[in-house]
Amino acid sequence: MQKKVLITGIGGVGGYAGHLLARVPGIEIILADVRGNYAQQKANNIHIDNYFQMNSVKYPKISGIKFDMFDIPDMAKALKEIQPDVILNLASLQSWWVVHHIPADIRIRISDGYPVGTGLRPWAPNHMVFLYNLMVAIIEAGIKTHLVNGAGCDYCHEALDKIGLAPTVGIGDFAFNEVMIKRVVAAKLGIPASNVDVMMVGHHVMCIPITERGDVQGIPNWVRISVHGKDITSQFDIEKDIWAQIPKTVAPPEPLHGTNQEYVASSAVKNVLAILFDTGEVVHAPGPCGLPGGYPTRLSASGAEVVVPEGLTMDEMIDMMKAANRCEGIETVTDDGALVATEHTIKIVEEVFEIDWEYKAMRPQDAIKASEEIRSAYRKLTEKYKDYEATLAE
Repeated sequence: MQKKVLITGIGGVGGYAGHLLARVPGIEIILADVRGNYAQQKANNIHIDNYFQMNSVKYPKISGIKFDMFDIPDMAKALKEIQPDVILNLASLQSWWVVHHIPADIRIRISDGYPVGTGLRPWAPNHMVFLYNLMVAIIEAGIKTHLVNGAGCDYCHEALDKIGLAPTVGIGDFAFNEVMIKRVVAAKLGIPASNVDVMMVGHHVMCIPITERGDVQGIPNWVRISVHGKDITSQFDIEKDIWAQIPKTVAPPEPLHGTNQEYVASSAVKNVLAILFDTGEVVHAPGPCGLPGGYPTRLSASGAEVVVPEGLTMDEMIDMMKAANRCEGIETVTDDGALVATEHTIKIVEEVFEIDWEYKAMRPQDAIKASEEIRSAYRKLTEKYKDYEATLAE
């Protein structure tokens, strides 16, 4: 019997994830998007692609459906009919990298982490809307499934956990640095990257400064590097020998936005397959068990389990990630799931967007109103800099 994977949100990442999953035997794939015809066309495209690529799965079982993520009852009905083993959510109301349409000095104030900017707290509502609706729909459908989420994993999962709606696990983000670290270490030691093992505790907020500037800006993290099981971390100055080398050697080309969809999809598919086929493998993943930030995580048919590395405690890891959350602009998460912005973030948001920020504390169920507030403010901001945006198109 084929296992079912439902992919919600068939944009660049979702479409590529569909291509990757279609090449794995034993999986039925349903592409779900508000553009039902587009989802079916993408399914047709993947079917034809598999045929000409001569993959082991020459005729994948794949289809596309209309899936309105604003309509919770409709989603619940579809989920009950489909009964997916795993849902891969790649839908968001707006990606953070829209900020590349405004001048760099303004952009960094509303995207880079503390102390430079707000972190991604202003954009959290855009990630939360569909994720919250989907989790509610799963409950209403009464189905047993795992949700692998690609939207705001490092902070949305903690908020949803407070109200009993946490997804199983997230994807990517800080995990991308595992590959980069392996390549840097392998080049320095003159060994194959496959000989290098990396275990990490880290947060999404570090990704931009690492890939663009090779600097973690003092954001708490932990890295252990091993070769053939031997810990060699002490041989490296992590700041100078690792982080500082990433932009020069292995970072994606500029501008970053839109260039990394393939490897984001690959990260997502890796986590989906680990759960689907009960591999029990340990990966770096954000948001396991409703926690903030990312940890070494064992994925299996049972879901996600945080692995505590030797020399660390669970409390130490969580404390690091709560501190990193503050760098992302989130002071705390209240018992009712509200993401409370830091004073630093509030000050910048109100200065840059010229608003009295109503949803500086946002509960998951208020995400749609909070998203409308920040997207409206951003539209007005881009209007101020429309001449700058015009130069980008030249």
